[in-house]
Amino acid sequence: MLPKDKKPKSNRKTLLSIKRRALPLVPAYCITTHKSQGQTLNKVVIDLKLPNETDDIAAVYVPLSRVKRLTDLVILRYFDYKVLLIKPSKSQLTEIERLDKVYLETQTRFPEWL
Repeated sequence: MLPKDKKPKSNRKTLLSIKRRALPLVPAYCITTHKSQGQTLNKVVIDLKLPNETDDIAAVYVPLSRVKRLTDLVILRYFDYKVLLIKPSKSQLTEIERLDKVYLETQTRFPEWL
């Protein structure tokens, strides 16, 4: 709606100019590290500054591995490099060994699929 003084009068042509000012926003969404597991994302901005009580290797590995190219990854802010040196737990190491065995057994049993 136009104010009364800006409305065109019936016998006159009135030029109306409108200026719009806005921030250049890009629509985005955010998800947790655990929800992103298994997804491949086009662009990722991650925050590697973890809460003090977190020592879960997945909290670092999963977000770093969601993109195909390093150029599609942005790290939000400074983080302690020690975060990248988190060692896997015993249960994680056991699972990795189990998966390695399954991989070798699969290669042996189904060589034609390689």
